Amino acid sequence: MANVAYGVKKMEEKPKPPLAGVVYGEIAFTLVVVGGIISLIGIGMYLSSGGYMDKSCLLSELWSGKEAHEIWEKCAGEVPHGHWYLSKLGNGDAIAMAGIAVACLGGVFGLWGLFVALVKSKEKPMYIGFAFVVAVILTLAAMGIITIKH
Repeated sequence: MANVAYGVKKMEEKPKPPLAGVVYGEIAFTLVVVGGIISLIGIGMYLSSGGYMDKSCLLSELWSGKEAHEIWEKCAGEVPHGHWYLSKLGNGDAIAMAGIAVACLGGVFGLWGLFVALVKSKEKPMYIGFAFVVAVILTLAAMGIITIKH
């Protein structure tokens, strides 16, 4: 009793986070950071030299509060669909969009990693099922197969 000071609690061991959460977090975080860096490089290129869409038109239309399809029509001449930026990666704005896509893929790949980790750790089937359904929905959305609005 002489070795224990009054009012001092023993250092309690912190609980370990679940493997599935760590897997998801690491994958998503890494891809979001990589995508953010790619986007910053693309934005720098776009602002310094231009790109697929006219920069002055884009900024003035954005500041005037126009809808996205109106801005595309006026500044680019068309409303592209799908992964339009892949064929235009020589332009800064397309590189920035590719960075955004990489960051979004962090959620998709992270969720597939979470699904695998849940299966390996033999979690409740309901959790595994939900993870699978959400991973499939995110994958189909990333591929452009399902959309909210066309």
